[in-house]
Amino acid sequence: MAMSALATAEFLDDWSCDSDNATPFGAESVSELAAGQGLRVPGQVVGAVTAAIRAGKHVILTGPPGTGKSTLAKLVAEAGRRALMCTGYLTATATADWSTADTIGTSVDSAHGRVFRAGVATQAIDSGRWLIIDEFNRADIDRAFGELFSVLAGQEVVLAHRRSEMAPPLSIVPFGGEVPEATEPICIPKPWRIIATMNSTDRGLLFALSRALMRRFAFVNVSSPDGTVFRQLLDGPGEIVSSLLLLRELQDIGPAIFLDAADYAAIRRMDGVTRSLILFEAFTAYVWPQLDELDDDSMSFMYGVLDRILDEPERQAVRELIR
Repeated sequence: MAMSALATAEFLDDWSCDSDNATPFGAESVSELAAGQGLRVPGQVVGAVTAAIRAGKHVILTGPPGTGKSTLAKLVAEAGRRALMCTGYLTATATADWSTADTIGTSVDSAHGRVFRAGVATQAIDSGRWLIIDEFNRADIDRAFGELFSVLAGQEVVLAHRRSEMAPPLSIVPFGGEVPEATEPICIPKPWRIIATMNSTDRGLLFALSRALMRRFAFVNVSSPDGTVFRQLLDGPGEIVSSLLLLRELQDIGPAIFLDAADYAAIRRMDGVTRSLILFEAFTAYVWPQLDELDDDSMSFMYGVLDRILDEPERQAVRELIR
């Protein structure tokens, strides 16, 4: 019989800890941590992430580079640790050559015979940590996840690996599942979660995510704040890079990129470097690498912005660099 929405919510929340040492998990606790880190994230985004986790979903944070997706993922996991939902988090960065050996594990030779070397997912599960995967779509996740697909769908799987030659085969058992006979289980706690990040600007260049995978996750977009927030963040010795903010009209670039450029600019100002040279270096080192291939109109717009803020030597240097 189908459960009502209220009954489902109560069921999904029944692992919440009532200990006096636990901090309730929710948007408020994550927002408090974000404020302490100086991370500006809309309340709607934080609310969506925490609601998805409480509703039993894993989460993929999407958005342009520099919006704080990785930092937000870690703060969400830290809020989970304070709520006693996990012991912390394990981070990994996906790569194009990822396989099940990297996520689940593999058997390797040792002085004691064949033993199991855990992957990032099984390491996280065994230690009670949430798994944070950066650059999620840089890997062929359908291939790299393998048996994890079945586990995320609530099915037990038996692995072709043993912790040692004399041990029984390993199995991965989702919360509430039955341990397959004659196996050594890796049991997934009910609140265990994967939080992944994905740059939306990479979507056309990297592996596509299958619909079967996407059904296992809730997608939450972490967008850039408005221009006022950017200028507030850049207030200080490196504020001259705010002259480059107009280039965000070409492509959405998050505040972290400009904050890094501002830190660089502040150091170069102490070096006594001219304003024009500082802006040239900040543009080429931080902003230009984030821009996708530009059409003629976009290139003209970019040159127009740079011509207004750079002196002639740096204008020529930009054109030479881009050529």
